Amino acid sequence: MALLPASERFLTDTDNGMAKRELSKLFNEQLRSLKNLRDFSAQLQCHVDEHWSENLPPGDSARQIGLSSWVFDMLAYSMGTVFWGRKGPFGELFFRERLRVFIQNLEALRNPIFFLIPGNFRSARDYVRRTLEQAAADGAYGDESQIPTLFQRLALLYEAHGVATDGFTDCHLVAIVGLLSNVINIMAWAVCHITADKDLKATILAELEAAVDASTTIGAKEKEADLRLDVDKVRGTCPLLLATWYELLRVYGDSPVARYVDKDSAFDAEYRVKRGSIIMTPMHLRNFNEAIWGPNADVFRPSRFLHKQSGYVDSGLVKHLEVFGLPGMHQCPGRYLAMNMFLALVAKHSSNGSVILLKVQPMMSQLGVCLRAEDEEALRHLESLDACPGWAGDR
Repeated sequence: MALLPASERFLTDTDNGMAKRELSKLFNEQLRSLKNLRDFSAQLQCHVDEHWSENLPPGDSARQIGLSSWVFDMLAYSMGTVFWGRKGPFGELFFRERLRVFIQNLEALRNPIFFLIPGNFRSARDYVRRTLEQAAADGAYGDESQIPTLFQRLALLYEAHGVATDGFTDCHLVAIVGLLSNVINIMAWAVCHITADKDLKATILAELEAAVDASTTIGAKEKEADLRLDVDKVRGTCPLLLATWYELLRVYGDSPVARYVDKDSAFDAEYRVKRGSIIMTPMHLRNFNEAIWGPNADVFRPSRFLHKQSGYVDSGLVKHLEVFGLPGMHQCPGRYLAMNMFLALVAKHSSNGSVILLKVQPMMSQLGVCLRAEDEEALRHLESLDACPGWAGDR
């Protein structure tokens, strides 16, 4: 990500260091508080509705959109507006497009041979960095109606730990990638799998009827359904939907976590890592461990999380999940909010007509996201897509 020395001390603090402890505390306070969870969920749903109405207007059954770019843009707009603030750059389409190219091509941008990195990937990264630097320098976060936003609070934390202003962008980018990469990848795959698997979709729709209060008002020209999810009922009334969420986390929640090596170490008495190194710790290895998940661990199968006798989610199996989290924490504190977003998006997607996916060849990457800057038109009312592991939005 082209990090600067100004942020190195903060970003390489040990897991039990003061900076990382305060960072974990801030994220926990902001993303696990019941009041904040409700407020953020309502705000995010409002912005998702705005984006949905603009890009998928009612009655426009012939609209064709790119799956990965559509989901990325919708969630980047809504999450950026809420967590960065209305004065920030996330309301600008061009910024979101450059951010998508940057995040979806992090693997290519890590190439140490500069001239092998495509120029449009580098220019996207440079544009995102310049824009965020300017926004941070101007204090362009939330407006007067927003209480200090998450990124405003993060900026104050960076400053308190001696991070110079020109290092804020590095820290902000780490937070942005952490907030966006996993949740957007999982949301895109949720739409893909639920649309492609007729039995899965039918069962989830039946479950949602028990967890959704539908109040119907008749307008002058059309009938509109106002769907309200009672998230508290989900664990009891939507076991397969909840199991689908966990299976998506297991199969696609594969963002590697960077760790600073604070002493010379050896792994398996063979691999030596020197103090000062930064290593990437992929979650993929544990989440596909056949000793835990069985011989078909590479297959997307939500029912694996359902207890054979009761039919409800097996909490013992859920404990084996390893998903992207903060230093010193087993799981990300934002997982509750992410689950709310998943439920709302699935309900909205399932209740807004028939969406059919164009059949394409799957493509995998270590991050589980596409490697291209462009996005094929993947959502079409033409033919079905067979559910299979791999990326189904880009070729």
